[in-house]
Amino acid sequence: MSGVEEVITENELKERLQAKEMPRAYVGYEPSGFVHIGWLIITKKIEQLLEAGFQVDILLADWHAFINDKFGGDLDRIRACGEYIMACYKAYGLGPAIDSGKLRFVWASDMADSSKYWERVLRVAKASTLSRIRRAMTIMGRKEEEGDLDSSKFLYPSMQAADIFELDVDVAIGGMDQRHAHMLARDVADKKGWVKPVALHTPLLSSLSRSGRMEMVTGPTGGLDYPALASNLEVDLPLLMVNQTLSAETRALLEGLKKDLDVEKRRKALEVLLAGRRRVGGKTPIYSLLQKDDADYGSVTTELAKDLERQMALARKELFGYLGITEEQDGGVPKMSKSDPDSGIYLHDPEQDIIRKLNKAWCPEGVPDNPVMEICHTIIFPFRGTLDIKRPEKWGGDLHFSDYEALRAAFATKQLHPADLKKSVGKELIEVLRPYREYFKANPCTLNKVMELSAAIGR
Repeated sequence: MSGVEEVITENELKERLQAKEMPRAYVGYEPSGFVHIGWLIITKKIEQLLEAGFQVDILLADWHAFINDKFGGDLDRIRACGEYIMACYKAYGLGPAIDSGKLRFVWASDMADSSKYWERVLRVAKASTLSRIRRAMTIMGRKEEEGDLDSSKFLYPSMQAADIFELDVDVAIGGMDQRHAHMLARDVADKKGWVKPVALHTPLLSSLSRSGRMEMVTGPTGGLDYPALASNLEVDLPLLMVNQTLSAETRALLEGLKKDLDVEKRRKALEVLLAGRRRVGGKTPIYSLLQKDDADYGSVTTELAKDLERQMALARKELFGYLGITEEQDGGVPKMSKSDPDSGIYLHDPEQDIIRKLNKAWCPEGVPDNPVMEICHTIIFPFRGTLDIKRPEKWGGDLHFSDYEALRAAFATKQLHPADLKKSVGKELIEVLRPYREYFKANPCTLNKVMELSAAIGR
């Protein structure tokens, strides 16, 4: 399924589509500030679901934002921001779906008026351990231990899971940062005999100042998600073989992955290599998955083992550099943030701000996992279809890309300079965001209100 990082599960989704004439989906938003371009990824998926015959509910999670201390916990300000979010959907062009009732806005505070809702929250909580609730607190953009500062935070995961059941939806949509909540809801559904929601998870956009995707780098329990990183490297193996940012030793080591390994075994070997472990699955030595000059590594001498470990340590360091992360990193890379205006691009940003922010963005030459390339993958190609690079003949002449894979290959092999990429991405992004600038120019009230509120709290 295009534009989706993960579907849990595809078979269940097919069953819902076959069983219902108009299945229901939902996505929840905390009204908490300006909407950035990462919102477009989920909204594109909402548009596709509407076209496929879904009814979609947008939950404006005002009580959740209150718990999460957004706008200083001022509910009036939070609700004013919710009105602005509604306007963003109209600016996208979903007014007809709103008018027909296929796209609905639901306030969490309206659901909270019902004792039935709070009964559902308590049933979710009673079906979940305290440690599971604590782990799920990362859906709020907070660390597990922050629940010790304010006990209301412990209500949040149970409320979000209860929202899904209270709205009676078939599909829950969210970024990969919402996975914990959706999996909590699915686990509770199994225990309580409730209808289990299908989960659609979309990619997250990184902060412009850092590399790597949060969902790629951060694992379910924190730290580096080696399986996801290895999967990314497995796809890029042909590019890695010719990437001059890697040493000849590292390229030879990667070439040494046995040719008869299937994709899954290659990924597992790369995972073990990145993690710095010596065995695959706790049994198979990593050495046995590598070959050099047709040598037999079934029995490895101490000297040979030391040489291989040195090569693997070098490869590990260089591969982390290729992925745009540091070896010592043990937390998530920041996603686009509403509190740092230069970390992301907002829907209403004027043209000069879009160009300025992109020019400052982290985008090292030859490293394809960077925020500008993410924008190409998740925004430019889905919304514009192609990307044209205009440059003088002395720098290689113009380039035309009709898909992201070709662009990635050109950037990884240094056929495309970051400055040329940023210039072209800026031009295309200005066009993607033109409808929002025009809408809020003609209908400024909700945006102006959020600007006023944000200034009042120093954001």
